[in-house]
Amino acid sequence: MKIVKILIFTGILSTSSACLAISDFTSSTLDTATPDVVLNNFIDKRYDAIRRDAAAGGGENIDALASIMGQIDSQALGLWMQANYGKLFSERYRATGLQSRIEQYWQQKNKG
Repeated sequence: MKIVKILIFTGILSTSSACLAISDFTSSTLDTATPDVVLNNFIDKRYDAIRRDAAAGGGENIDALASIMGQIDSQALGLWMQANYGKLFSERYRATGLQSRIEQYWQQKNKG
């Protein structure tokens, strides 16, 4: 609940569209959303922007994604997503499954 309040407060103070998107869906699911639901909702709403930021190796949507995923280093996540862009954003994929693709390839990266 504390994190949700911080995200909502950040969205109000910031002009960042990614922060506003976080506050939009977190405020409507304060008590019922699991971390996976919050992450999937964010990805669904911001997929095209996440894809653009991943191609560039970072940006406000990758920062927000890293925060929701509990990642400490959003810059490393952005650069990793850029390097793995083809695996994450193949034309046969849309927003559905992006979370699991990120988790699968991120785990492989961190094992090696």
